[in-house]
Amino acid sequence: MNRCFRLLGMGLALLSLAAVTLRAADSRAKQTAKPAAEKKTAAAKQKDAAKKTPEKPASQPAATPEATAKKTEKPADKKPEKEPPATVTLKRKPLKITVELEGVFEADSAHEIVLHPEEWNTLVVETAVSHGATVRKGDVLLKLETPKLDQAIADLRADLNILEVAVQQGEQQSQALEKTVALDLKAGRRAARIAKEDQKFFFDVARPFEEKLAGFQVKVAKQGAEYEQEELRQLEKMYKADDITEETEEIVLRRARDTVERAKFSLDMAQLLSDYTLKFSLPRRDDEVKEAAERITLDAAKREVDLPLAQRRQRLELEKLRMQRAQSEERLRRLQADRTMMTVAAPADGIIYYGKLSRGRTADATSLADSLRPHGSVAPNQVVMTLVEPRPMAVRVTVPENQLHDLRPNLSATVIPTGYPDEELSASIDTVGDIPLSPGNFDGRLRVDLTSGTKLLRPGMTCKVKLVPYRKPDAICVPPSALVTDELDEHKQSVQVLEKDGKTTSRSVTVGRKTEKQIEIVKGLAEGEKVVLEPKDEK
Repeated sequence: MNRCFRLLGMGLALLSLAAVTLRAADSRAKQTAKPAAEKKTAAAKQKDAAKKTPEKPASQPAATPEATAKKTEKPADKKPEKEPPATVTLKRKPLKITVELEGVFEADSAHEIVLHPEEWNTLVVETAVSHGATVRKGDVLLKLETPKLDQAIADLRADLNILEVAVQQGEQQSQALEKTVALDLKAGRRAARIAKEDQKFFFDVARPFEEKLAGFQVKVAKQGAEYEQEELRQLEKMYKADDITEETEEIVLRRARDTVERAKFSLDMAQLLSDYTLKFSLPRRDDEVKEAAERITLDAAKREVDLPLAQRRQRLELEKLRMQRAQSEERLRRLQADRTMMTVAAPADGIIYYGKLSRGRTADATSLADSLRPHGSVAPNQVVMTLVEPRPMAVRVTVPENQLHDLRPNLSATVIPTGYPDEELSASIDTVGDIPLSPGNFDGRLRVDLTSGTKLLRPGMTCKVKLVPYRKPDAICVPPSALVTDELDEHKQSVQVLEKDGKTTSRSVTVGRKTEKQIEIVKGLAEGEKVVLEPKDEK
């Protein structure tokens, strides 16, 4: 581009000299076109040479165009001279690398207001301080509605009293059962033993005796009937001997006959009862005795199983009641704790911000403003407010990864608040994170001196942060276009230096820090040397 400008200048000079030559040599206007062109070219070269040489004293006579043309004429076969490349003369000058970041003022002390209910999750707002309000320690920040919670506590206390009575009853029943189980088991075993004894006695003694008794009763009835029959026969024989039967004798005989009849009937009945006893009553008694003994034995065995199980069940039910009582007591404790949480007081002096502050900013203040209105609902375990103490503050910045190498702890910085651009605050880097916040971005925090700053600065306000990680007052620098990088090794770099004899030579250099407009050369060049601005490949 520099060569184009030089050619344009030479063209303008040629035109100017051509006009002068035409006015001075008007008489030669009829000369051929070729000599005229040669004269114009010679005049242009003379003009260009005049710009590079010192001006002659006024006493010397001015050269005529003809003489100038003759003086500058060259043989037709001679090549034009090569124009020198554009260069820059190296001078030592200050080099400063500046990093500018966007920052946010962040309070050192912040108290998050989070509702952590243990049991009650229905959180309805009664009153809440406004976003940005300044509060004192102990001021009420948030008050929630409590009527439903109070009713739940009252109901739970009533249920707990009923449970307490049930537990007492269960304990008494358990104690009684503990005492009666042993007695019931003993009674069952005794009943089983008695049943076995009765069964053995029945079959060994009572049954044979009843069989014998049935036969004996028939025998007795038979004997009685025979005795009565014989007595009647003797009476009839005795009274038959008399010719005359008295009335008394008739009565006696009638009675005797009735007695015989009854004796016969008794015999028949005895025989019937004996047959019934032997055929039906005793076999049935056999089954009844066996079944009764078996039932008593089974009942005793069942008691051996059921009574310990009933005792264990009673214990488990009592334990369940005690557990329910403990759970109700714990739930009552949690509800009472939640009741005390329904009024939130400020833990310190400060400013209220709705929502959670993240790196000095709040993202959900607008949505929470609607939730924190009267009768609005807030979610449990959510940061509903953040109380920040306005002093001291730090500045939180996001550091691009390509600038990470320039920042280090304790590096000085200047902070300019966006809202107060005339304020310049002194600061220094506190920490720079080594884990990305997001792809290509890292977290940074700066300590800032607020002693000279305005008191109106608040957490969450933005600012600009200026840092100078590198400063050198006497650096030697070249433009980026002057640097040549080896195609085979990018770590090898060089520049072309214009020597005193007008020739250019390639020289290896060691590069330092870089900016968009200049590159520091720490080794390989000296002040005063001329470096080619747009080096070309040497052939």
